[in-house]
Amino acid sequence: QLTGRWFLVGMASRCTYLAEHSHQLEATAVVVTIPDGQSLAISTFRKLDGICWEIRQHYLPAQVHGRFLLNGRGYGSKVDVVVGETDHSSYAILYYQKGQSVSVKLYGRTRQVSDAITDKFEKHVRAVGLSEDVTYYFPTYG
Repeated sequence: QLTGRWFLVGMASRCTYLAEHSHQLEATAVVVTIPDGQSLAISTFRKLDGICWEIRQHYLPAQVHGRFLLNGRGYGSKVDVVVGETDHSSYAILYYQKGQSVSVKLYGRTRQVSDAITDKFEKHVRAVGLSEDVTYYFPTYG
């Protein structure tokens, strides 16, 4: 039910790169497919330095429903991905954990979501100990 097109609406993270470059955030679209009936193939489309880029990732299913594993490059680059909350038709809130670091992302089927969904996202952000000063919203244009 997560398949299809999504837009990255918001993100909460203590990532220093994100904090330093938050003024350069670009509209970001994601297409989710399920190539083998279990894992998620994620194609992220975003603009960087005036050029559109596609980033492809493969989320492997974990033992628990709604949990996935993203293997990165190098030692210790495993990322646990958890679907925190979704209605499949308008929004999805996902947790990304690498070691002790946790990020929360809000995806919408449209470029903007309702205030009620934004409130849900912010509750999830606070629940993992993040705050509004490390919460970023992506532009709806581009």
